[in-house]
Amino acid sequence: MIQPAVWAAFAFALLLSTNADLAVAEEDAIPADRIYIQKGEDPSFDRLIKARAFPVGKNSDGGVKGSTIRVNQKALLRYAKRTDPIPKNIKLHTICNSHITRDNFPKWTRWYQEDGNTQVFRMFKGEHNVRNKRPDAGRVETYTNIDWKKGDWHYWIGTYTIVKPHGCMIFQVKNSENDWAVSIGMNHNGDIRLNHRRNQNDVTLARDMVGKPFTLGVRDNGHNYEIYFNGKKVGEGEYNRPSGTTNFRWGMYGKTFEHDAMLLVTGVRFE
Repeated sequence: MIQPAVWAAFAFALLLSTNADLAVAEEDAIPADRIYIQKGEDPSFDRLIKARAFPVGKNSDGGVKGSTIRVNQKALLRYAKRTDPIPKNIKLHTICNSHITRDNFPKWTRWYQEDGNTQVFRMFKGEHNVRNKRPDAGRVETYTNIDWKKGDWHYWIGTYTIVKPHGCMIFQVKNSENDWAVSIGMNHNGDIRLNHRRNQNDVTLARDMVGKPFTLGVRDNGHNYEIYFNGKKVGEGEYNRPSGTTNFRWGMYGKTFEHDAMLLVTGVRFE
């Protein structure tokens, strides 16, 4: 009898195979003005602080709205071929609140929006965490509303498009008590790096990926993990998590942001 874990790995391989030919040439980068259009303006972070747009030092419930982003779905379709709708069982973490439920997402459009099956993550110059005493933890991330301990395998897959790069994490396998087990990051040039955290050196997966959609796949069982880039396995490892629970987090997580940043994630699916 084939074990459930083997079936799960096989099903994940089938999902990855649909994105195995996503090698993007230099000339194929999609210009930002073809990826999205923006309606309205966004006040500076300093202006929001001076206007006391949100309380500092605690989670805010009021939200902060921003300009409207409309994604050019046809431009992304050439590479971001995933058609999965945005999952419903996710939560949102911004610089002002760490556990925003889906029904409250529309309050936070300055940092997070959805258009079709694409998630829009934005950060702005000077922004940092304001909900507690950790200022250098600026972020906008969504995360799975399910979590797990060591045992069964879970997977995540989605297609990223970098519009405005910034040095930060863009994906984490995150434990509630033992921090992140493995992460994927980008730098100011749009290079993509894999950080194993323990026992292995960082690995550059791709360079200059601004405007070039690429697909990430991740498997994790609460102890072991595997990382896939455009359908190819690029790393694996383990990270001991003796307590707490693990989930997947994606978006942008850095320190104080030096300039505006924007990231799109299309066709996310996890199980």
